[in-house]
Amino acid sequence: MRSVSWRSDSGRICTFEGGGPFERPGPWYFRSLTSDLSATAETAKAPRQDGVTTFHTALDAPTLNLTGSMLVYGSRRESARAAYDRQRTWLAQTFAPNRWGTLTYYREDGAVQIRCRPLATPTISAPVGTFSTIDLSFTADSPYWESAEESVAAVGVIGKVWRFPWAPVSAPMGTFSPYAAIENPTDVDIYPTVEVFTTGQYVTVSKLDTGEQVTIQHPIAPGQKLTIDMADVTAWLWEQDEAGDYQRGEDVSHWMSLDSTPWALTPGENRLAVKNEVPEDTPVAYIRWRVPSLGI
Repeated sequence: MRSVSWRSDSGRICTFEGGGPFERPGPWYFRSLTSDLSATAETAKAPRQDGVTTFHTALDAPTLNLTGSMLVYGSRRESARAAYDRQRTWLAQTFAPNRWGTLTYYREDGAVQIRCRPLATPTISAPVGTFSTIDLSFTADSPYWESAEESVAAVGVIGKVWRFPWAPVSAPMGTFSPYAAIENPTDVDIYPTVEVFTTGQYVTVSKLDTGEQVTIQHPIAPGQKLTIDMADVTAWLWEQDEAGDYQRGEDVSHWMSLDSTPWALTPGENRLAVKNEVPEDTPVAYIRWRVPSLGI
């Protein structure tokens, strides 16, 4: 059953559930979600030319339209009307205009999400008892939705670990991955994020198919990890705190070598490798990406 969830950057969460009051507790229910996307083309017409010459096209910012409803019940401590007014005020604060967040659409074939912002506060119809319809409009900087589930490929680790109970030495067995083979099922480039956990004096992330590579000439100390974002070509060192969580630390983007060429996961198969100053060593790294799609 389809549903939509909104998580604002301030931490507010609102979920429009599929079904109706007899199937879900509510108080917000999902009815429909549409995405309007258009393109802009720049054209020129020369004298005596039949037609025009198109020399630049670009996708415009999409407009998302969410329609839902709300049905609020009272309790022993609060009347139904008071509860309805409280939820109405909470909705206006949660979907404040121009406050960024993530809209996630749960479908039968998998969830997709998009970074967006409301264009205006919710349009809530006049109540019938404590029932109202809700209309929301959003806009986004990117025309692409992306898979809500993040894909991860590991490099420098042993996958599918198993043990033989009769073996004299209880050592892990499995498949070592010196490089990653990633399939891009779309027809657009995907820019991943690379996380490197192995210590070293420098790290090089290479695309074996094209020879493109990015090298960060900054050491990674114990308790640190390096992240390289191919989308905006930035690199950060993260420090592990006492609880074992990583906190973002130093920006090391300026330690990128001059011969570095940022790369993307192009349509089809992509073979990627990670190395450091030790030729026989393969650093432990994880390549993370989401699959983009146009429309819903």
